[in-house]
Amino acid sequence: MNRWMGSLAVSLALLVGTNAAPAAGSKDEVRKQIEASMLVQGTIDIDEEGKVTGYELKQADVVPKAMLEIVDKRVRAWQFEPVQVDGKAVRARSPMQMRLVTKKDGERFLFRIGGATFGTTYEKEESASPRGRLSPPRYPEVAVDAGVGGTVYLVLRIGRDGNVEEAIAEQVNLRTLGSQAEMERFRVVLAESAVGAAKRWRFDYPTRGEDADAPYVSVRLPVDYVIGAQKLEKAGQWQAYVPGPRQRASWLPPEPDSASADALAAWGIYPVGKGPRLLTSLEDS
Repeated sequence: MNRWMGSLAVSLALLVGTNAAPAAGSKDEVRKQIEASMLVQGTIDIDEEGKVTGYELKQADVVPKAMLEIVDKRVRAWQFEPVQVDGKAVRARSPMQMRLVTKKDGERFLFRIGGATFGTTYEKEESASPRGRLSPPRYPEVAVDAGVGGTVYLVLRIGRDGNVEEAIAEQVNLRTLGSQAEMERFRVVLAESAVGAAKRWRFDYPTRGEDADAPYVSVRLPVDYVIGAQKLEKAGQWQAYVPGPRQRASWLPPEPDSASADALAAWGIYPVGKGPRLLTSLEDS
């Protein structure tokens, strides 16, 4: 695992070396929140009873063996709500995205599955799709000046006319180290920028499938802000960040505890409430 630990150390050093000037006495508290994560993608197979019969990770070759063993044990213990077609339980294969998270605790690294999403691909006519190019939000000058980068995880409610009726930032993860007050400030700055841009976006409403007659549809769309030595997140690469608190969209129905706002690749459009429903904890084994 030496190569992995070296890569992680570089990632953490980049985060600690950002330009935001933390207030005295509070930097250590924020430093304790630093995590490193890797987004991995693949598929998962589920039988008629909702049990996992197999899975595949595209980035398995870059995940340390010890971590893969933990992932394997936990994923195979997951229990899903049986997938039904025309009222009958069927076998199913679903796309899967998973966020693997590690955090330094003294001289050791703790590991967990931070989140997972399922069923994130769809036919264009069955879900909201962009009407032309989605103009990215303007990078706030105050964030540029401070060298602040991060990812804003948006959830949008799209009306039948294709307009964004509601938009909130469910979570904002920062690749910046500062005081608690500064972290909160920059989360608000990036969230307001992303939400403002989202409300100007337009979508084509689904024309077939279960959402064609619905009064609105909801999608998740992560927006990445990258500056300086920071890099756009790619599946299979470790990235250090300080995770932000999560808030729920008031119009969304209840979701499983395992549902995660940040287990999604940036700039993808992901329908909410689609795909297999995980009943057990991500950490069950």
